[in-house]
Amino acid sequence: MKTSDFKIFVERFTCTKSTNNHNKRIISRPKVRNESTRKGPYSRQTIKRESSRHSKSKELKYPLDNALLDVIDHNLLVLFVGINPGIKSAQSGHHFAGPTNHFYPCLVESGLTNYEVVNYENDIELSNRFRIGIINVCSRTSRSSADLSKNEMRDGIPDLINKVDSYKPKILCFVGKCAYEAYEKSCQVSNTNRDKSLSFKFGLQKRKMSWADDTGYTKIFAMPSTSGRVSHYQKGDKLKLFKELKNLVDIERGQEANDIFF
Repeated sequence: MKTSDFKIFVERFTCTKSTNNHNKRIISRPKVRNESTRKGPYSRQTIKRESSRHSKSKELKYPLDNALLDVIDHNLLVLFVGINPGIKSAQSGHHFAGPTNHFYPCLVESGLTNYEVVNYENDIELSNRFRIGIINVCSRTSRSSADLSKNEMRDGIPDLINKVDSYKPKILCFVGKCAYEAYEKSCQVSNTNRDKSLSFKFGLQKRKMSWADDTGYTKIFAMPSTSGRVSHYQKGDKLKLFKELKNLVDIERGQEANDIFF
């Protein structure tokens, strides 16, 4: 083989640097990413939000428990029983403080405050001004009552019964079906001869809470949770029950007037 032919043969298998852009992309290699750039920008943002939520929920889990004081006194016409404090209520230190909660609008529009406008900041005044009290079955703060276990609800019932025995309100109003069910189940456990024919319906209940000293009893009323999260019952449905409760309060007032007169 001639020398010139050999050179041509060798050049055929020699890699030459191409100026083609496509080849440039193939030849180039990405730089090795360090730990801070290993994930894309959206992943970093998601992780940051999740981490923020986790730390926030961890902070809320304990410091805001038992954040609400009972609004309670003797000689109450109505003692409302909420399920547990929401985050907004625990942060503000007031009952039913959620911005979409229907409790105070219904309380006012039903006439239970003599149509005087009140909001969550006035909760501590309700017992003196209108003979209305507010307590909760469970003191643990959560975003939703669904975060509570049934055991937590049942564990709060003995304390509830003790408060009724001590303060003797005319009517005990459960604000939330699960709060009433927790009480009802505690009664079923303690009473083997319970009436199984009792079916639940919002409003005045057939069951009454007798006082430990046998001097009387407290009537029991139940309504849906007033939280705006409850979509099954709109404000109008809740207001109707508040008005029904107001009628019962008027009957109690009338009975008190008769007792004083005679």
